[in-house]
Amino acid sequence: MFFAHLLLALASQANARAPAPQPAPPVAPPVALSAIFARCTPTTLQIGGGGVQNTRQSIAAALSKAGPGSVIELAPGVYEAFSIGFNKPSAWNVRASGGLPSQPVIVRGNGNVTIAAGKASDTIAISQAIRCGHFTFEGLTIEAGYRAGVMFYKCGPDQQHDGFRFIDCKILGGYNHLQAQGRPSKWGVWGHNLKDFEFRGSRAPAVVRDIRSEHAFYLQNSRGDITIENVHAHRLGRTFAQFTARENDGAPGTGTIRVERCHIEDACIAAGDNYKGGSAITLAGRHVGTVIFKNNVVRAGFARELWRLTRPPAPYGSGAFVAWDAGGQRSGTLVLEGNTFEFAKGCGDRPLVQIAGCRDVRLVGRNRFISGGPIALLLDGEGNNPVLKFSAAASTVIEGGDIRIGAKRVTLEELLAYKGLPGAPAAPPAAGGNK
Repeated sequence: MFFAHLLLALASQANARAPAPQPAPPVAPPVALSAIFARCTPTTLQIGGGGVQNTRQSIAAALSKAGPGSVIELAPGVYEAFSIGFNKPSAWNVRASGGLPSQPVIVRGNGNVTIAAGKASDTIAISQAIRCGHFTFEGLTIEAGYRAGVMFYKCGPDQQHDGFRFIDCKILGGYNHLQAQGRPSKWGVWGHNLKDFEFRGSRAPAVVRDIRSEHAFYLQNSRGDITIENVHAHRLGRTFAQFTARENDGAPGTGTIRVERCHIEDACIAAGDNYKGGSAITLAGRHVGTVIFKNNVVRAGFARELWRLTRPPAPYGSGAFVAWDAGGQRSGTLVLEGNTFEFAKGCGDRPLVQIAGCRDVRLVGRNRFISGGPIALLLDGEGNNPVLKFSAAASTVIEGGDIRIGAKRVTLEELLAYKGLPGAPAAPPAAGGNK
């Protein structure tokens, strides 16, 4: 399995920061599969009342036989990494189409179930060389490989990764930033062309932590709704969530992105970025749908032992939130509702919150921006398209630093009265922004 994953990693180097598109066209699975109930241990598989089969690839073996509505129960233990949707006849690869929107294939961990990274580049790797979708993974602990915990390979313009859900799962990067040792994890989840993707804590918070060099979630050119909810994330090399839709990666992003009830501590601390790796949440243009961040907490600088992971002039040379477009195509509607973004005093040498490059920005409810550095909120910063329409609730709290619109310093009252770019056309209504 190591050599197979190594070949996939080498093939991805055509793109400097992401896997290369899969050249093979989608093909149908050879056989239509029906629903099964399977029981797995790390070394055995039993389907229904059948006999017990010995295999070290029990998850892949079960998924290869699972049609819509199947349930695969995993006994406690440590399981090997696997992939779905590659057109390769390998024991670790699932060549099956999966479920349907109303009948997903469910993989459920019972007790302490770990998917080990081993020597794999990506612990769970997903391609669309064979069209597949509608898988739900529940209660898994996923060790991040040296590239990603979950990797959705870049796919063509007529393809998408549809209906992948992770409920009550953990992704562990396994890197100790203070000791500078551990697994060289790069991403928690890397995904291109996702539709109806969900990563959510239900019975308890989901977890992503100790990622060495980059993002917990790096999601590109969405093709439909994305939900990240009730996730606790700690000690990340770069951002918690970065949403991009670069032109050379495909069409503008579509659908509604929702990030809700997430708690993020100490992001952007990778040594490779001189401990100044951007902002904890990043929206980077060309998402034409609605993006909603609701009831999230982003904090940095309160674990004093991490202050040495920095360089002058200030600990945590990063921010909590940024939306930008670098002068390209604006995103659609951005809603911030009930969030708390807070840096400890003296931490952060860039604006805590920066917003530009959107058609419509709405600060709803009681957002709290508590800056540890000189600027708490920068609206319409240099080099980006200004916001066309802007509104902020009177309950907005901004403390600890300046409020600026462009280069102009303004009061909170002036910000509340600001309506956006003068003379700009009205933005279209948002979908669900005030729910």
